[in-house]
Amino acid sequence: MALADFAPAEPFAAGLVQTFAAWLTARRARRQQEAALQTLLFAPEHRLRDLGISREELVQAMEIHRK
Repeated sequence: MALADFAPAEPFAAGLVQTFAAWLTARRARRQQEAALQTLLFAPEHRLRDLGISREELVQAMEIHRK
């Protein structure tokens, strides 16, 4: 058997780092989305109407986001 037949699999640490990076990216995205929803929640009513969003829809979106 040649040495090439025993090529090591991806090291555990590299997989762990990739998993952590993916989790961190997803967490940042969730936090940004929640911050955007919070900003909209406190926006004036006329701005929400311009965007075609009701305050009730924002509250529902935040409830779904937290689950």
